[in-house]
Amino acid sequence: MNPVKEHFLEKSTSKEILDIVECLDRAEQANLLIEVVYTALKEMKSYPKSSPLLCLQVALEDWDC
Repeated sequence: MNPVKEHFLEKSTSKEILDIVECLDRAEQANLLIEVVYTALKEMKSYPKSSPLLCLQVALEDWDC
């Protein structure tokens, strides 16, 4: 199998990716997807050592999702 495809398949089924998708689903259900993603990006800029998942979780809390 192509190494790029293999790497993608490993990542796309990882626990972290599934948790990110769950966070995005929660934000979308609350009609706050854009606000949550924007807040998460600002969080990533302020705390570059934080994981994308953690930044999304913080943003969800900030928007009470």
